[in-house]
Amino acid sequence: MIFDLGGTLVDWPAWDDDAPRRWGLAYDYAAAALPGAAWPEREPYVRAMHAAELAHWAHVNAEHWSGPPTGVLHDGFARLGLHITEAELLAALDGYARAVDGWAQPFPDARDVLVCLRERGYKLGLLSNTWWAAEWHNADLAAHGLAGLLDELVYTSDLPHSKPHPFVFAEVCRRVGVPAAACVMVGDRLLDDIAGAQAAGLRAVWRENTSPFPRPTGITPTATIASLSALPALLQQWGGA
Repeated sequence: MIFDLGGTLVDWPAWDDDAPRRWGLAYDYAAAALPGAAWPEREPYVRAMHAAELAHWAHVNAEHWSGPPTGVLHDGFARLGLHITEAELLAALDGYARAVDGWAQPFPDARDVLVCLRERGYKLGLLSNTWWAAEWHNADLAAHGLAGLLDELVYTSDLPHSKPHPFVFAEVCRRVGVPAAACVMVGDRLLDDIAGAQAAGLRAVWRENTSPFPRPTGITPTATIASLSALPALLQQWGGA
């Protein structure tokens, strides 16, 4: 079983509205940690970094490319017309990590479902499109008791591609040691999670939602569930444990 992260196992409340505020908190942390640096003003910093983050996702959506957190920060500083030192980059990264710490909230049924599937003998993996460092996500998972329930954690910030590129699905299947035909992807996005997984040879379960993600015609999930808690029964219907 391979799970998506955001929108499937956890949620970041008010993502669109709260993202600029988080960049402001990141600035405050970084400026305090390295007061001698030539930081820009707070509001231009927030605008530039948020624009760089949005540009990253536009690149991901257009080309199924991926990149690390340093790429977003470098782009943000370039938009400000600034060249940053290694110390400033590390302070900016640390500031953002602190700003988003504790933001993620697991869905109420996430832990129980993972525990149930582990007890039934399933190998469990995670495949998330993200520019965040793995350590930031892992800290959230650990804080909510989810990290130890997943056998493999795969983040596209460590890979050259993102979902729905077939490379990332092949990679997570390789890491869990299960052929694609025997893997099931569970996610909330029809294009990235469902169509991508099916094209790579996995079955795909769509966690139904009302989020305004692209919903191209012609994508038919192997199955649809209203909540994660419906997953164990579905697998039993398929003849699984």
